[in-house]
This record gives sequence, C-alpha cells and structure tokens, in this order.
Amino acid sequence: MATQNRQDDNRIGGFTWAAAFVLGGLGLLLFNLGSFTAWEPLLQYIFAGLLGMGCIGFFASYFSRTENWWRLIPAWTLLALAGMVYLTTVQSLDQRITAGLLFVGQALAFAHIYLLDRDERWWAVIPGGFMLVLGGVIALSSRTMDPDTLGTTLFVGLGAVFILLYLLGRRSRLWWALIPGVVLIVFGLFLFSVERSSESVLVRWWPLLLMLFGLFLGWRAVTRQPDGEKLTINSAANLSRHGTAKPSVTSGAQPPRLGEYKGPAPGATVEVLTDLDEK
Repeated sequence: MATQNRQDDNRIGGFTWAAAFVLGGLGLLLFNLGSFTAWEPLLQYIFAGLLGMGCIGFFASYFSRTENWWRLIPAWTLLALAGMVYLTTVQSLDQRITAGLLFVGQALAFAHIYLLDRDERWWAVIPGGFMLVLGGVIALSSRTMDPDTLGTTLFVGLGAVFILLYLLGRRSRLWWALIPGVVLIVFGLFLFSVERSSESVLVRWWPLLLMLFGLFLGWRAVTRQPDGEKLTINSAANLSRHGTAKPSVTSGAQPPRLGEYKGPAPGATVEVLTDLDEK
C-alpha cells in the first residue's frame, strides 16, 4: 500500500512539473514575441508573485519533511527568480546585476544545506561558492569589461572557495582543497600580472609570496610533531563465582581445568602469560 501511494505521488509530481514547464515555456515565448507588452509591468509583478508562492511552497514542503534537503535548492532558486523578475521593472538598473542574482540565490541554497550538517555536507561549499563567484563576476561586468580583471576575479574567487573549504572543514581530511585553491589563485594572479608587470613593483614581485608560502609548508612538515594518540584497550574484570577478582595465571600456578573457567568471554581481557611448568 505504501509503495502504491509513493508511486501515485511520483506520478502526480511528474505531471505537475510537466505542466509547469509547458505553461512556463508558453508564457515566456509569448513574452518574447511581444504579446504582453501592453500589460507590462503588471504581468511582471504577477509573475514575480507566482514565483514567490512557489518558493514558499518548497520551503513549506521542506519543513514538513526536513530529510528532503534537496527542496531547498528550488526554494532559494525560485526566490532569486522572483527577485530577478521584479528588478526587471526597474529600468535604471543594469540587467547584468539582475542576472547575477540567480547565482546568488543558488549559492544561498547550498549555504543553507551546508549549515544544516557541516560535517557530512562539506561538499556544498564547493557548488555554493562557485555560484557566488559567478554571480559576482556577472555583476562586476556591469562596471568593467576588462577581460584581465574579470578573469582574475573569476580564478581567484574559485581558488578562495577551496581555501574556505579547507578552513571550515576538518583540515586533516580536507587538506587536498589547498591544491586546487592555490593553483587557481596563482593562475588568477598570473593573468593579472601579465599586462601590469611593468606598472608596479609589487605586481612584478608577487611570486615571492608563493615561494614564502612553499617554504612555510615545508618548515611545518619538518617540525610537526607526530600525534601522541595511543590505542586504548578496555578489559573486563576477571570475576570469580562470588564476584571477586580472580587472579591471573602466573608462573607455577595450576591452569584451570576444562569446564571450570568462570572468567569473562575470550577476548574480553588482555593478560600476559608466561611459560607454565611442564607436569
């Protein structure tokens, strides 16, 4: 019965999504053809409101069953789309800033997923950070179209995401994040310095910082003390029939006969045995 109900829910959900995509595509097609020009911006406000209602619906469905964390992604995405549609009514605003809002919404979704379980969902930092960097680069393109500046911002931002992942997570487990982080940052700074190496002494000599960082890592690897953790062995008390501690087998003592052993199960205690006298 439960399986049948689950199949019915999946079927209804599939039809709902299919209808939503068909109607959404039809509406956008008519909008591009200019069919709704006479009703702007009223229709934009209505569309933004519908997207906001969809956002509320996904948030409500998530809070009803919090194990379905994936619902946070469409919830935050719909919220960002609602903001984008509303901002399109502001004629003085550069639309490249509006486009960057979509990536910011997805970055917030992955940030929300990460904050729910930082130990197990550390991976959400990577797509969330990438989305935030892409949104920032798109918004920055409204201020400058210099490819060197945009490229440097992109690569340094992506590298900073991996550095942030290393700092936020367990460093002993996520040490590998330093490799792509440093490589991306170095490549971004290289792009920035190619055309500007003759303009500033600081820009020309910045690779010295990379050398110093490498020397620091080498010094830390040499001077790092080994972990002093030792294996702890918990042993159960060797009790006799009357509940008192039973002495261990020592040299010269008679070994217990078959059927007379009253101690703990084999393996529950660790004892050092010496050679017994031969009889």
